Amino acid sequence: MKKFKFFFTLVLCLLMIGLRAQTNGITPVKPLPFQLFVPQNATGPNQVDPKNKKALLVFLHGSGERGSDNKAQLIHGAEFFKRMAQDHNTAVLVPQCPEDLSWHNGYSEMTKKGKIYHYPKQLKTNSVLDVLEKLIDSIVIVQEIDTAKIKIGGLSMGGMGTLELLRRRPGYFQRAFVICGGGHQALARQVGPTPIWFFHGEEDQVVIPKYAKRLYRKLKRKGIETKLTLYPGVDHSSWHLAFNEQELIPWLTR
Repeated sequence: MKKFKFFFTLVLCLLMIGLRAQTNGITPVKPLPFQLFVPQNATGPNQVDPKNKKALLVFLHGSGERGSDNKAQLIHGAEFFKRMAQDHNTAVLVPQCPEDLSWHNGYSEMTKKGKIYHYPKQLKTNSVLDVLEKLIDSIVIVQEIDTAKIKIGGLSMGGMGTLELLRRRPGYFQRAFVICGGGHQALARQVGPTPIWFFHGEEDQVVIPKYAKRLYRKLKRKGIETKLTLYPGVDHSSWHLAFNEQELIPWLTR
């Protein structure tokens, strides 16, 4: 018997609520495909037990994996997700953002001083995150998730989306990790007490690391548990190293 179930799912069509065109000027959201890894007969330290409710990890991919094929979002991290499901009694939800939408509301531009980012100081409307929140709530119910063990992570655009969801739901997520992402420093007083681990390549020119560094410092000053791992000489593809950090899974599953 396989130790985990790997779902392609167009099910939970219940989520098509909120996917209908809206009339308030917000861009209509397209269907949100997702993959779900569900633990079965786990062999790790948190073996599946009817009395031991599952944890949940939500993972948000980067901009290059957007689309509707329900496959591209697994280009990075698939083995990591399988380990979480198989060995740590964790359902892993990996949705796919539509091509022309984003997990966050920031944008970048090139200036004479180089690339700069404009992240919103306050929470803004984001229709794809509205649908994603409905999806998360549905998975929690259907999979009988322990609501004290819901974690979130993402890379690049998904790292920024991770910070947006922390802002939308302060204190909802037990732990979070952000790979080559960033956000407005005001997030430090908006995301609640969730511990956050940042990973970033020092030579990243796609999402420059100064925004993650600044946010990390702000969170530290507020007394929120946070970590920052910087990779010297590494560019935007720091996720390869982050997914292989030996302490990441133990940190997530505390």
